[in-house]
Amino acid sequence: MGKADLKTETLTAADETAPPDSEELIARARKLQPLLREEQQACEERGHPSRDVAKAIRDAGLFRILSPKRYGGYQMALPNFYAVIMEIARGCPSTGWWYALGAAHAVQVSSYLEKQGQDEVFAHGPDFCAPWSFNADRATALPVAGGYRVSGKWAYCSGAPHADFFMGGMSVPDMQGRTASRETSWIAPTLTVVVPRGQFEMLDDWGDFLGMRGSGSNSVVLQDVFVPDHMTIRMNHAATLFGETPGSRLHDGAALYGGLFNAFAEGSLAAMAAGTAMAAIDEYIQIMKTRTAGFSGRRRIDIEDYQRTLGLAIVMADTARAAAIRGAEIYMETSARSVADIAPFTNEAGVRLDGMYHMIEKLVAEVVESLLRTASSAASRNGQKLQRYWRDVTTLRSRRDQLDFRAAGIALEYLKAAGHLSSG
Repeated sequence: MGKADLKTETLTAADETAPPDSEELIARARKLQPLLREEQQACEERGHPSRDVAKAIRDAGLFRILSPKRYGGYQMALPNFYAVIMEIARGCPSTGWWYALGAAHAVQVSSYLEKQGQDEVFAHGPDFCAPWSFNADRATALPVAGGYRVSGKWAYCSGAPHADFFMGGMSVPDMQGRTASRETSWIAPTLTVVVPRGQFEMLDDWGDFLGMRGSGSNSVVLQDVFVPDHMTIRMNHAATLFGETPGSRLHDGAALYGGLFNAFAEGSLAAMAAGTAMAAIDEYIQIMKTRTAGFSGRRRIDIEDYQRTLGLAIVMADTARAAAIRGAEIYMETSARSVADIAPFTNEAGVRLDGMYHMIEKLVAEVVESLLRTASSAASRNGQKLQRYWRDVTTLRSRRDQLDFRAAGIALEYLKAAGHLSSG
């Protein structure tokens, strides 16, 4: 299927007479895969998906999956969103990253903004794409009448190209507008400003990393932008939730909008990783079908050693996918109990889900490494898909946010919750 075919077959969200079900949305994402594979190299070179790709994803309704029904969105459960991410990433991991971290934050906007802010955000329509970064460089937010005057630079704003809004996080500023470092922001109350397109500048500074070169993780700059109070979110990532959030109250008790951010943040990337594992399997099968093994003259697809490697990769990828979907289900179940005043959504639950998502990424890295290692050195050449996927998952696991740096904190939360340690 080429670009012209895609344009004639894709049903735009605006043309729908009734909201699609999850299977239809997954099918739409799957239909994009030929285009995404065709665009992989260009996406890397550009640093982000093309306007045509972004439009195709938007026309398929995939940017309204998590938006509230009140505003014309589909308000689907989190597992359905993760399943769509997997299909996008199976076509192009960089595009999967860009999509996952652009579309996902509809949940936080719909959870933590009060009604006036949500009304303003979704006045632009139910399609929502916005990066959220806490990698602030000398951010200032000066309190003024009715809001803040904000300046600063934020790095790693994945989803910024083609975004509708930018979400800039920082520690809560003092009366002079000064904010603390990012390291402090994860344990202290934070302020996030939600800024519409046209009021932020995206820098052309992405693409020189080992992998995920096409993820559109550019920096964003704000220059003395006024942000009204109703377009800000105050939160503590590690604070236990119990009871209604602004979003669950506004959207009829919806569990989707009642959870902790630290239980959510990594899940979209875990889903992207699971899709990348399947992309690597697809490419490995193609190599097995088209290449022979040494002097035997036999195709690799007929040789047990390659079949064994493939079988192990399939099982590991299936496990990664199942864990990502189950993590999304746990998020929904825990949030529902919290919103209904049955049991709190604790920080312990949040960090354990976060750790689970990181473990998925570790499993996927093992899948891709095993396939690249056994596919022959030719698969490691520049421009080869398996090499690209290996670079992508290596970059995914090389971030500051990784399980090795968080495991001790997970253990502490578990021990405190089980009564083995004091809460201090």
